[in-house]
Amino acid sequence: MKHTISIVTEEFENQKTGEKVEGITIMIDGILKEIVNIIKREKPEYENNVSVIQDALMRGLEEIKKTL
Repeated sequence: MKHTISIVTEEFENQKTGEKVEGITIMIDGILKEIVNIIKREKPEYENNVSVIQDALMRGLEEIKKTL
């Protein structure tokens, strides 16, 4: 079983402002897919993979911020 998270980054440029931003793609496979599927099954308020990852990311960032 795969115990890593595959993440791909790409740089984009805002056509109007010229600002460069980083786009991030998260591959939902292996253990991450299994965990996300369990969360969606047990907590129906999570309607899709994006909602699970978005909440997990925000909660994780809040926890990291507390340690600063």
